[in-house]
Amino acid sequence: MNATALPRTSTPESRVRALHWLGTALGVLMLSASLVWLVAPELSPYAARLNPAPIHHLFNSTALGQMAAAALQACVGAMASAVGLSALFGRHGMTPLLSGVAIAIGMACAVGLTGLRGLAIAGYTLAYLLPLILLALAVFAMRTPAMRVFATLAGLSVMGVLLLGPTPLRSLYFDFAVDLLTVRSVTPLVLMLFAGIWFLVGASFLYRTPGAAGVFVLRHRVAITVIAACCALPYVIARLSWLTPWPLFGNPHESDDPSLTFANGLILGSAMLAGGVLTLGLILPWGSRVPRWFGRVGGRAIPTGVAVVPALTVAVLFTAAGLDSLLLAGESPTGIAIPLLTTALVFPFWLWGPLLALATWGYALHRRAENV
Repeated sequence: MNATALPRTSTPESRVRALHWLGTALGVLMLSASLVWLVAPELSPYAARLNPAPIHHLFNSTALGQMAAAALQACVGAMASAVGLSALFGRHGMTPLLSGVAIAIGMACAVGLTGLRGLAIAGYTLAYLLPLILLALAVFAMRTPAMRVFATLAGLSVMGVLLLGPTPLRSLYFDFAVDLLTVRSVTPLVLMLFAGIWFLVGASFLYRTPGAAGVFVLRHRVAITVIAACCALPYVIARLSWLTPWPLFGNPHESDDPSLTFANGLILGSAMLAGGVLTLGLILPWGSRVPRWFGRVGGRAIPTGVAVVPALTVAVLFTAAGLDSLLLAGESPTGIAIPLLTTALVFPFWLWGPLLALATWGYALHRRAENV
């Protein structure tokens, strides 16, 4: 064990057991809510006119699609409850079979119920919280209390001027805060949490028993990670083009509010760029060890779960959103919808998601090999 590693507060077994408890509790919640929505469809958040789930693509009827979404939620909730209780109180705990079922539960929820809307909410949340995240990192990087206080006051002052002054950011952040408090946003957030937890429960077995596939991923993890990070480039390049006379993938000057559209596009482009950089962190030194210049924790090893948990959750969301975008592109009655297909190419989450999952697996195996 590395002497400079961050202190452990719990054992791996206790953390996995806590994950099982949380997944089971969410399964019971999902099952209970879906039963209410099947009995009282008017209360369901899956109304196609407001919050269509990807499973709606399989039905021509709005009512059938809404009921199918609630029924799918009931199934994954019941399966999660059963698997969680079996792992917690069964004689053999979590077995390889239950692990595979756990991954299937997470993917069924992500692909059937979350899709693009879940990723959209997560992406907007990251984009709008990015300045606050960068400020927090800058404060933690300071070595003295005086420097941290100065950085905090300076950063909050700048953000206050931008958010409260006569800038497009004021309207953007107000609308974002209002939308985040509605059921349209809360439901996908719960679904994303549920899918991510159950994918993690199942993926823990791949970490302990990688097999031949794990050996291949570990050997080629650098190439896999670089290709995954490059998936951010199409949208980043498109948004950077807005700073030139030749805008790509939309023109903010043709919108009703050019300044608002321009600011929103650059914010989302920054979030996409951050996603690409964080993906590269799975192979770069700062993804395994805090840089030495970073405040009091500089030089310490980063716990593997700090990178693996969010990366695998994002991989599930990316994969679900990518499949949803491809389904939408093929829904046109006259063939493939070219604008939607273009969107799927500019946002290649259908490729980024699986590659990110493999890159994260390779990262976890690499960190385990380092600590052996």
